Amino acid sequence: MEKNDHLSLFGVDLVDLCDKYGTPLFVFDENAIRRNYQRFSKAFEKYPKTNVCYSVKTNNNLAICRIMKEEGAYAEVGSGLDLHIAKEAGFSPDRIVFDGLCKSEKVIREALEYGVSMINVESYSELELLNRIANEMGKKQKIGIRISTFAKKLLNPEDLYCNPLSRFGFLQEDVDEAISRAMKMDNLEIKGLMIHPYWGIYWFLPLVKRIQQKFNLKMEFINFGGGFEKPGTRKVGISDLLKDYIRQKFGLESRLDKPSKKKIRLIEEAAKLTIAEVDNVLGNRDATLVFEPGRYLIHDTGYLLFRVGIVKEASGYKWVVVDGGVNLNSDWLERREILLANRMSAPLAEITNVVGPLLFARDFVTLKQRLPEIQIGDILAVSNSGAYTLSNSTQFLNPRPSVVLVRPDGETSEIREREVYKDVTRMDKNI
Repeated sequence: MEKNDHLSLFGVDLVDLCDKYGTPLFVFDENAIRRNYQRFSKAFEKYPKTNVCYSVKTNNNLAICRIMKEEGAYAEVGSGLDLHIAKEAGFSPDRIVFDGLCKSEKVIREALEYGVSMINVESYSELELLNRIANEMGKKQKIGIRISTFAKKLLNPEDLYCNPLSRFGFLQEDVDEAISRAMKMDNLEIKGLMIHPYWGIYWFLPLVKRIQQKFNLKMEFINFGGGFEKPGTRKVGISDLLKDYIRQKFGLESRLDKPSKKKIRLIEEAAKLTIAEVDNVLGNRDATLVFEPGRYLIHDTGYLLFRVGIVKEASGYKWVVVDGGVNLNSDWLERREILLANRMSAPLAEITNVVGPLLFARDFVTLKQRLPEIQIGDILAVSNSGAYTLSNSTQFLNPRPSVVLVRPDGETSEIREREVYKDVTRMDKNI
């Protein structure tokens, strides 16, 4: 906090940045990005061979990807766009892992031409397509087999959505058949097995051991994907909103701002658990352990700053309308700290709904969150806005905003320019 009661980062007044670059505005902390990567990497330093692959889709800004590369990260890409960005950021082909449920023939050819180190395969049709293309190009491609973490349960709420996780990778009962088919393909080499998220480690490692023994394969890479969290991360689900509504009807205080009771492993604890399981189940440290963190590395390094345009009362609630919403941050159910950037010392005062300017009902920033008394013209800074915001943003109703990187020495760089209206229409043809 600056002397003028403004939110600052390394002496840089974030309200001044909003005046200079306009709002909405993304601001990233370079030091936090580097610190997060270093902490993750250090957590696994007791294991001799690890590859930490930054998940490019999480935040695909070139400058941010370059910082990850400088810190020693590999790149995990999930599309042709991700691959292009990784190449532009300077990742060499031997430091790129290609995931993704639906890789087109064009994209596979681009990946093989560049020489990516590993392609993780998720279906029989992908095996056949990849083998054919590799044969046509005269290449032998290293692959991993992704195994779905989906498990059948007697009563599973996910059944309502047709068990969406089951579409990722091969079901556990299909893994043997996938391995058998892949081994018969002349232009593919099975070099690894993969799951995501890493929580499936307890059944995954015994499966790795069984596969290696049954097929006489030595897996060079064991990929645990991502899914690593930090303390403080909390989701407010629909059931939470329903419970809060009932409490409200009985005149009880809202509990939506209460800290989560969910126990989240520190990365050091997750690393210790993972290494211990590898030692216990596999009995050696021959394989390289691969991790694909995204949210852990970037989420808490970014602020999304909005300017307040409207403050009103309606249906018994306080509504604050700002100049951005789910077009920039679609995951409004995550409970993020929201700071009043231009009056940091203002006390929490009232339950407030913060919403965006988009013309549909569920354009939320947050619901029923206790905030200071907010006025028109105020600047709200939404924390934990680094992951799946910028790379997932849209041009719905408004061009996308500027992105500014703040360095530890107080220097700032605009790492993405604010779009203008012509950027939105420049690919259109007015026939």
